[in-house]
Amino acid sequence: MGILGRIDLRSVITKNQTNLMKLRLSLLVIICLAIASCSKKPIEKDPDDDISLGNDSLVKRLNLKITDKQNLIIKVLVFKDSKNNNVIAGAKNKKYWIGYFDASGNELKVKTYADDPTEIPTASGSKVPVGYNFYTRIKEVNKVVYITRQMRESQINNAPDPFIEDFTRIDMNSNAIANNYTSVIPGKDEPYTSEISVWTNSLTAITKSNLDNAGNISSSIKYIYNEQATLMGSFASPKDLKYIEKPLSATEYILVTGNFHFICKKLADNSVKYDVDLLAGIPPIRSGTIGLVTITGNVIEIEYPLNMADGSSRNGYKKIDSTTGEEL
Repeated sequence: MGILGRIDLRSVITKNQTNLMKLRLSLLVIICLAIASCSKKPIEKDPDDDISLGNDSLVKRLNLKITDKQNLIIKVLVFKDSKNNNVIAGAKNKKYWIGYFDASGNELKVKTYADDPTEIPTASGSKVPVGYNFYTRIKEVNKVVYITRQMRESQINNAPDPFIEDFTRIDMNSNAIANNYTSVIPGKDEPYTSEISVWTNSLTAITKSNLDNAGNISSSIKYIYNEQATLMGSFASPKDLKYIEKPLSATEYILVTGNFHFICKKLADNSVKYDVDLLAGIPPIRSGTIGLVTITGNVIEIEYPLNMADGSSRNGYKKIDSTTGEEL
């Protein structure tokens, strides 16, 4: 064999060896991939992911991380408080449900209203079924979210009809949710919550009102609570356009009554500190209203436009020292 023949043979042998090495390398890669794929655990799917919560778009939008989704239906965003926390209403096991979530969707507290009444007492002594829920007050006052819900028989919501009030309190500091029920029959003694408002920076005023047979407010009591939900005092609060009430301090308040008397009372025992007759020295009036009441330091200014008995008009105005009750 010549020199060229020997070179071609060596070239073939070298080429075959190269192909063999490539084949072995490919087999090695395939084996490694197979081993790696076998070592991975299959992804386990959370069974809760398949559970529809009714308003799934709301759940997704607020990224709600709900701990117990079983038999839960999410219905509506009820309220967003000053911390950007969300109050969500729904139903769990066919009972009213409230969820309290932070701005990131983390669950702070939930409550299922398992004790919700199913019947409403009436004036005749009979009972009618609960058919509809109405929100009448949703308000944040002094870092507490208050929700008043009326359970009624009819969707028409007639004023003279009896109802059951659910009064819910969500503490924004502790996240605690508490509630109580009141059966309200117009013309009877059971009051409902007609107003929730700031009394001072640390006190909250909750007004409870009685209804007459027609469903109109007949009388009211204003209850003052501190931040721990402890009752500090109460006083009658008639629905009178000529009536104004304002806190003077955490323990005293002022009243300007329908008979144009300026009165300072202590909150706890309701005792009178001083009483100023705003009409003293003014000729007989036909009508009038209490206007602006301004408190600046120890000075209280009161404006009250009057219609006199002779047909003329005049503006009453007085300044009073809040520490002595003396006119300035």
